[in-house]
Amino acid sequence: MKNKLNLKISGNALVLIVALIIVVVLFSVVNKNFFTYTNMINVLVASTLIGLTAIGITFLMMIGGTDLSAGAVAAFAGVFVAIGLNMGYNWVLLTLIALALAATMGLINGLLVTKLKLVPFIATLVSQSIWKGFAYLMCDGKPVTVNDKGFTTFCKMRVGGANGIPLSVIITIICFAIFAYILAKTRFGRKIFAIGGNPEAARLAGIDSQKVTLLCYIMTSVFAAFAGVILAGRMNSGNPNSNANIHFDAITAANLGGVSMVGGVGSIPTVALGVILVQAFNSGLNMAAVSPYWQYVARGMLLLGSLTIDFFRQRNREKRLLEDSMKNL
Repeated sequence: MKNKLNLKISGNALVLIVALIIVVVLFSVVNKNFFTYTNMINVLVASTLIGLTAIGITFLMMIGGTDLSAGAVAAFAGVFVAIGLNMGYNWVLLTLIALALAATMGLINGLLVTKLKLVPFIATLVSQSIWKGFAYLMCDGKPVTVNDKGFTTFCKMRVGGANGIPLSVIITIICFAIFAYILAKTRFGRKIFAIGGNPEAARLAGIDSQKVTLLCYIMTSVFAAFAGVILAGRMNSGNPNSNANIHFDAITAANLGGVSMVGGVGSIPTVALGVILVQAFNSGLNMAAVSPYWQYVARGMLLLGSLTIDFFRQRNREKRLLEDSMKNL
């Protein structure tokens, strides 16, 4: 499997760019305010939530895993920080504690998969219910208002003045750059490709797949929690109902970005394009005043389309591998 950080525009990236252009043109026709500087910045800001979660989801999907609890973890973290702020605690300390709790949640997910041998879908569906339940219990199902100016100012800060780039967007871009390098250039990244490509060969090569799996689940939960904390600061409240579909959108974005659902194939830069495409699509539906119920249908169709594309990509990869093996006979 290739794991080089290739800056050339791949075929998949080109398809995503064309799809993004089509989405922008389509919704600009429907609503002239769609393709404006203000709305594009709003799309980028909203993309940070999906994007941060998608980084962890990408690594997880590449080893053949998945995580349906990310949205619940994000909601839990947002509510936890909001309650702590109202009790007078420092927001930096609360954020660190929330991330530590999220790491524990991710560890539990990983142990359910590696030790109890539960299917990732079932394991994380169970934990989704648990963490969502705790989020509701902490606030009795009601949003918790955030009045800490230092916290909200940080989450809403813009670099370059009122019309500048939001700090959350810059942080997300930096995270994408760092983890693109980790996936493409480090030993850990090579382990991810090896485990996803052929788990048995990876085991025979001495790779501790259980340790890598635990780290991927921990990373996914920590990124989701960070996204939840940022959203709480932006919305001035911790809401247990927020982030309900963040894992759904993150999986869709990663799959659109070329990450195979069966593992072994993926690229962080193309996932970034997938994130922007998904959020532009979601924002466009809102600006077009599409019914929330039909939006669920549209998002489901988008995921179905990405899975269909992934099916054909996987079939073509298997065909090429078979042809290469036949040539070597």
